[in-house]
Amino acid sequence: MKNLPIDLEIFPFYEREKVNDRTVKNRCGRDFLFYALAFYFPTKFGLNKLTAYDLEHQGHFGISVPSYLSWMQIQFLRVPKYFKKLGLRLIINDRKINSFFDFVRANLFSRTTYEKAILDIEKIIDRNEVAGVDISIGYGGLLDHVLFVYGYDAESLCVFDTIRAPVQYESVDGKNMNMMKISKNEIKERWTHFGRVWNVTKVV
Repeated sequence: MKNLPIDLEIFPFYEREKVNDRTVKNRCGRDFLFYALAFYFPTKFGLNKLTAYDLEHQGHFGISVPSYLSWMQIQFLRVPKYFKKLGLRLIINDRKINSFFDFVRANLFSRTTYEKAILDIEKIIDRNEVAGVDISIGYGGLLDHVLFVYGYDAESLCVFDTIRAPVQYESVDGKNMNMMKISKNEIKERWTHFGRVWNVTKVV
């Protein structure tokens, strides 16, 4: 398997937070972005450092909203500016995200095929950059889930998650239960015209 150069012993794997014993919903984008930061800046966002919860509730990413308002996307309002300050850029389906408007437009209107998505993800991993795969979990893709891609082989992707999403994947590491293997066939079956490839790269 071709994978990112991540020290799995110190990478900040975590389970999504709970409120009143219920797992908080609709935070997969936030969690993906946090894992991207942990990859590029392990000393700042690593174990026992700034967390995904902190980034949300301290306003670094945007305005924290209840899960039922996540469709507004304002929880990502400040992501382009925050990433620029760190020397990073988010790209969604080949569209560079330089503003919140770019982010909304890319999520609503950018399109790519499953075949191109897989090729793009593999190329991103080959460059040792962060890739995310955004697949449908309901309503024809209107309900989606973003997964951080750690690596790939001929049949599957190895991904990091913070919850157990309603997709067919399985844990592949006894120490890191949030490291999952998902087949490319499963991704293909869940690909819709809302399918997206997220890429976080350093700005040269």
